[in-house]
Amino acid sequence: MDEDRRRHLSVVRDGEPPPAPGKPCLVHSDDEWWRGTVVWEEARRDDGLWWGLVTYEKNGQVITETHSQHDLRAR
Repeated sequence: MDEDRRRHLSVVRDGEPPPAPGKPCLVHSDDEWWRGTVVWEEARRDDGLWWGLVTYEKNGQVITETHSQHDLRAR
């Protein structure tokens, strides 16, 4: 199997949740930026924007929402 195509398993320490799927990003919510991950939709929507499903932790709660490119920043 090609080395670049091989999947690697992540190590999860006891008591830690597995990492959320997607690419690391910052999510803008309630006038603050929160660390999270995004899985982008395959194509732009009719409004011309990219949208993605984001998972982030805010005030100790894990939140999953859909946000447009305007509320997301790569990190």
